[in-house]
Amino acid sequence: MQDFVQKIYYNNKPLILTTNREAFLAENPAGEGYMSFTGAFPRHYRLAIQHLEKPGTLGAIIEDISERSLQEELHDIYQPVDAGGGLVFNEDGEVLMIFRRGKWDLPKGKRDDGEAIDYCALREVSEETGLQQLTLGEKICDTYHVYAQNKEALLKHTVWYRMYGSSKEKLVPQKEENILEAKWVNESDLGPIVFKAYEAIKEVLKQAGVKW
Repeated sequence: MQDFVQKIYYNNKPLILTTNREAFLAENPAGEGYMSFTGAFPRHYRLAIQHLEKPGTLGAIIEDISERSLQEELHDIYQPVDAGGGLVFNEDGEVLMIFRRGKWDLPKGKRDDGEAIDYCALREVSEETGLQQLTLGEKICDTYHVYAQNKEALLKHTVWYRMYGSSKEKLVPQKEENILEAKWVNESDLGPIVFKAYEAIKEVLKQAGVKW
C-alpha cells in the first residue's frame, strides 16, 4: 500500500499530511527542519498553522496512520474550494506568466457549480489573460493551499493543465482580478520571475518540466 502524502501551502510554506513521516523525509531531506506532530487532532492542525505563521519557519508535518482521519480533520476545519488553472506555452515555447498582488503567478480561478474542471481551467485562463484560442493539454498536477476569506477558512484545490496559445493574440490582463501584467517569458529568462513567485507555482513549473 502506497504511503499517503499531501502538501498544503499556508503563508507560502508547506504543511505536509502523511501516513509515513520517515518515508517522506527520506525523499525530502529538507523536511528535517519542519515541526512534526503525530495524530490528526484539531489541536495539531491549529499548532501547525500557528507555526507556519511565524517568520523564519520552514514547514510542518502531521502524521497519522489513517489517511481518512487526516482528510476528515482537514475538511472539518477548512471548506474545500475547487479551482482550475493553466500553464500556457506559445509556438516559441515561451511560458505565460501574470503579475498580481506583488507576485508572479499563473492564471487560475474557482470552478462554477456543475462546471467540468478542465473547462473551468480554460475559462479562467481566457478571462484572466484575454487569450481566446487555447488548446487544452494534459493535466500537470494538483496543488492545495489554505487561506481565510470573509472570516471563512478555505482549502483551495487547484487542478493544473498544460495549455497552448499563440503570441499573435493580444494579452489583456483582467484588472478585476488585480492582474497588472501578463507576458510571455522565455525559459532562459524565468529565473528572476520565479524568484518572485509562490512556492505552489514553482511546483507546477517543476512538475511540468520547466527549468529556470
